[in-house]
Amino acid sequence: MFYHHILVAFDGSKASEKALQHAIRIIEDHSGSRLTVAHADYRPTFAIGGLGWITPEGYHEQLQAYEEALLLHAKELIADLPFAEIVVLNGNPATAILDYGEEINSDLIVMGSRGLGAFKEFMLGSVSHHVVQHSKVPVLIVK
Repeated sequence: MFYHHILVAFDGSKASEKALQHAIRIIEDHSGSRLTVAHADYRPTFAIGGLGWITPEGYHEQLQAYEEALLLHAKELIADLPFAEIVVLNGNPATAILDYGEEINSDLIVMGSRGLGAFKEFMLGSVSHHVVQHSKVPVLIVK
């Protein structure tokens, strides 16, 4: 099957890296196809019963450095593709991926089966599950 614009969700996990590599192979087989790598910058706040989370000193700087390294790595992986780009989305990852996919008229969404951790999945729900359930285009989940 030929896809014109593939959207790949990338969070730096092993599963998302495998998903990106799989999408690259699809694109390489079909010259002229576009690839957009999307990273959702989502920093939820936690407050339960009036108690909140105080971030440790340097936390935001470390997180920003991690995300910059993550995006640099993705950029290196797609460097040889003529029609590839990286975008940073804001907000809930599943919603951001779906909304952006519609905005750019992607005809396939590729993502890893699991993201960065069980705690995040417990707190937010499975991003891949939400995308599969609500996407209007095919979704390829890479294990």
